[in-house]
Amino acid sequence: MYDMLIIGGGHNGLVTASYLAREGLKVAIFERREILGGMSVTEELWPGIRVNTGAYVLSLLRPKIIQDLQLYKFGLEVYTKDPGLFVPFENGKKLYIWTDTKKTQKEIEKFSKKDAVNYEKWVNFWEPFYQMADFFFLNEPVKFDDAEELVKMFKGMVNEEQALNLLRTFVQDGKSLLDEFFESDEVKSALIEDAVVGTFASPSMPGTAYVLAHHVLGEVNGIKGAWGYVKGGMGGVIEALKRAALSYNVEIFTNAEVDEIVTEKGKVKGIKLKNGKVIEGRVVVSNADPKTTFLKLLRNSELDEDFLRRVSSLKSTGVSFKLVGYLEELPDFGNGKSLHPEHIASELIMPSVEYIEKAYTDAKVLGYSREPWLSINIQSTVDPTLAPQGKFSFSIFGQYLPYSKDLDKLKDKIAEITIETVRKFAPNFNPVKYEVLTPLDIERRFGAIEGNIFHIDLTPDQLYFFRPLPEINRYRTPIRGLYLCGSGAHPGGGVTGAPGYNAAMAILDDLKTGKLSS
Repeated sequence: MYDMLIIGGGHNGLVTASYLAREGLKVAIFERREILGGMSVTEELWPGIRVNTGAYVLSLLRPKIIQDLQLYKFGLEVYTKDPGLFVPFENGKKLYIWTDTKKTQKEIEKFSKKDAVNYEKWVNFWEPFYQMADFFFLNEPVKFDDAEELVKMFKGMVNEEQALNLLRTFVQDGKSLLDEFFESDEVKSALIEDAVVGTFASPSMPGTAYVLAHHVLGEVNGIKGAWGYVKGGMGGVIEALKRAALSYNVEIFTNAEVDEIVTEKGKVKGIKLKNGKVIEGRVVVSNADPKTTFLKLLRNSELDEDFLRRVSSLKSTGVSFKLVGYLEELPDFGNGKSLHPEHIASELIMPSVEYIEKAYTDAKVLGYSREPWLSINIQSTVDPTLAPQGKFSFSIFGQYLPYSKDLDKLKDKIAEITIETVRKFAPNFNPVKYEVLTPLDIERRFGAIEGNIFHIDLTPDQLYFFRPLPEINRYRTPIRGLYLCGSGAHPGGGVTGAPGYNAAMAILDDLKTGKLSS
């Protein structure tokens, strides 16, 4: 019998397992696929060609977790992505966003001298958020009766104006937030992606300012706000986490799909695998999304019908698709086919904020965007482990493609649209081989409900106190001994490790206080 059974070998499950096992607990992870990683994996789809089929860049993994679990010691290595962003425009102009603020200001001057000045204000606007980040990311949501403590915390870390700015992002839209700082549509289009990534919303919809904030509060190699490529692909994060877990004697089982969480009289007894084997455990921790956990894995448990109805109504429509493959020459965005800074950056096809609005409207009406916004990443330009010399593996992340059971019929169209959209800016873009992953494919491959990369949407009604629901916002569930550690729990999606850390802390606290005693 195990002390702790972890359902799912994604990064959060591995984080939870390591923190629990280093306290001397007997922990086992059960992963449905043949490889660990969940949506943070690197797969060899063609000989010598390795691609990130899920997450593709790193920034949000909390430094405390990296340090606590000694991930650098266990092989984690990250290349800073600099420039971070490159945006080509239809008039032939280009914009680079560098990690160096002064260098970026010089770029922005090509579009607006006022915006160049305000870019420094934009960077400084987020500074208090960095100070607050770990309080929000690496702690349970405060209880409503702890509101006085929350106020004290704000007073201790930020001033009143900064606190109000932070709270405002939970409900504001990304477009209006950018409008406060910038006049040039080109500059705004370069910075708006983070407001809508993974979210079925347009830039002008309330709550997208928080989605933007969620994605800018990371760092790479000590550079705040920077993003990077993990050496060996995103699977490099998982390999380091796996080594850490094994060093704490975590037992890891792959090709071990959990079919059911076994309960008795409102308490967990263990899990049942797809092959029928039952494994007993004192605690079960689900890295699966809330809908899968409560509606599928607990299908034979006695849960309140009203609770299940509200779980069922959680917003979880996936809208992101991937196109991964390889090239034999780099795309020419006007500077030639040889290696240039844009080939290191995330190359964004989103020439205006209105372009994204139209893509969203299309998706609502047609079920897909006729001109999707795209983020192209050619990691092998800095990481030769992903492709042989003379070949370039790439990952394209795109929106919008709302989840439906009929998406297989659209795959060829999505591939054609995506390639043609890139060719409008880089005519020589010609993948040798590629594979399309629609939200339906993401659901099948990674087990995420409706292919939602955050498990459930990062909208105001599904954040903080309310994530995934108010009564289960602190990782505990109505089933005694069952906890949540996935992206559907606070603080949400992205490769942060935070839900996994917080779940482990909740379990250790409950063990210490006797709440898990028989």
